[in-house]
Amino acid sequence: MHILKRGELKNWNFNEAYFSKIKFNKIKAWKFHLKMTLNLTVPYGKVKFVFYSVSDGQFRVIKLGEGYYARLTVPPKIWFGFKGISRHESIILNLSNVKHDSKEILRCKQSDIKFSW
Repeated sequence: MHILKRGELKNWNFNEAYFSKIKFNKIKAWKFHLKMTLNLTVPYGKVKFVFYSVSDGQFRVIKLGEGYYARLTVPPKIWFGFKGISRHESIILNLSNVKHDSKEILRCKQSDIKFSW
């Protein structure tokens, strides 16, 4: 499975790679990065990502993983969450331009942004 080749992301500086796990039907929402650009892939399992635009109140849903293998680039300043939709635990890989910093991320409760998961 191909993730990234040199030169695919112009004007982007790699800083950190990390894995996250999510169990079936578990929801992790909502996050808002102030500076970080994420490059997400799901090498094992399947995950539904939901993005929310405050400016127009619109949602965008993208599935990654088994049957939907791709790399998804997420710029900063977008609310997002995700749900494990594979019967087994799923693994998410994030290649980011910023090292993890709890001061760089905003969070709100799942109930604060209304979405039917």
